[in-house]
Amino acid sequence: MPKVTGTAGLTKLILAILFVLTFAYLIIVISQVSFLEKSVERKQKELKAYQKEGLAGLNREKVRLERQLKAIESSYEEMTGLVAPKPKSRMPKDPGDPLKFKEELYKVQNKLKEDGKSLNFEFPFWLGFDKYEHDIPTAADLPMRVKQLDIIKEVGTLMLNNKISTITAVEFGDIRNISAEGEKEIVYKEFPLKIGFVCANADLMNFLHALTISEIAFKVDYMKLKASEAKAGGKGDLSVELIITAAVFP
Repeated sequence: MPKVTGTAGLTKLILAILFVLTFAYLIIVISQVSFLEKSVERKQKELKAYQKEGLAGLNREKVRLERQLKAIESSYEEMTGLVAPKPKSRMPKDPGDPLKFKEELYKVQNKLKEDGKSLNFEFPFWLGFDKYEHDIPTAADLPMRVKQLDIIKEVGTLMLNNKISTITAVEFGDIRNISAEGEKEIVYKEFPLKIGFVCANADLMNFLHALTISEIAFKVDYMKLKASEAKAGGKGDLSVELIITAAVFP
């Protein structure tokens, strides 16, 4: 290696060192740039793949939720279609005039009497509305009384259809508002009815079945049976005390 002497030689040596360092730095920079470019390219591919898969996943989830929503809506429509839309299952929109309530009560009684002629149908004259022999409902109470009259009319008709010829007692219970837990909005009203009657065993079974398929939703809360002595050449009747509740929607 030649000897470096003097100022010129020292300058050349410094320049040579700077060149080597610059070249080495350039190689490092190029290497880093290449590495970063590859990293960026790889990340871009991953992002595109994730985006594609993510959108596909979201679309699948959307389709699944839409199917579930349709199934829920269909079930809801099916359930409400069974009961709620039927006029008998709802509160009256126009209950009419309190002065005409007694007139409507007479009409229901006469209709039951006429339809029950062949069975000699017997029932308490006021059908549980004894209070209104000398009174009329208030405007506020009228919708409830009208609905109670609808209920006893429906029950009486079902009894006639199932050959039950004697109603011994009718008593309406306190009306209850039913709401969802923690909510104030009324979902439906419960109208309890206590009714006593006399019938044959088979007719009782048919009547109970008729209650389950009525346009008014009924449930049996209590039933007490007492068998009478057998008639000559046949079976005895049943004395029945029944408490049923009608669900009525707003």
